[in-house]
Amino acid sequence: MFRHILVPVGVGPGSLAAAQHALHLSRWLGCKVTLVHVLENTEGSVFETFAQMVQGARRQPTVLVVEPHSQTIGAVVAEIAQQTHADLIVIGCHDSAQQAPEGLGPAAQSIVASAKVPVQVVPAALLAPSKPWLQRFAVGGVQEV
Repeated sequence: MFRHILVPVGVGPGSLAAAQHALHLSRWLGCKVTLVHVLENTEGSVFETFAQMVQGARRQPTVLVVEPHSQTIGAVVAEIAQQTHADLIVIGCHDSAQQAPEGLGPAAQSIVASAKVPVQVVPAALLAPSKPWLQRFAVGGVQEV
């Protein structure tokens, strides 16, 4: 079984869906979750987005913000997965990437190509209101269920 899930995140809905999915898995599996953001440029809203992603989680995930130091995002994520002993990487699709023929954006393709552990791709459409417990993690409306 999985003991540690690594979730590379940005500020889009695909990342929110991936974080929510990983937190859901961690509830069932009792495993640790680490969110990681690779800085491509300085974004003031990234910390605010992380706070929204982890609200309501039973066990607060570890949050890492790292600089790529001239490496690809995939190489950085693969290195962090190895350093943290992650045994699953969960990534989200960008909305625009879902219409692309290959189905993944360039960052996601880089992660899949570099990963040495299983990678699970979560569509942004997973953010469905049909599961009430997901409402706690939705951006804008946080409430206890």
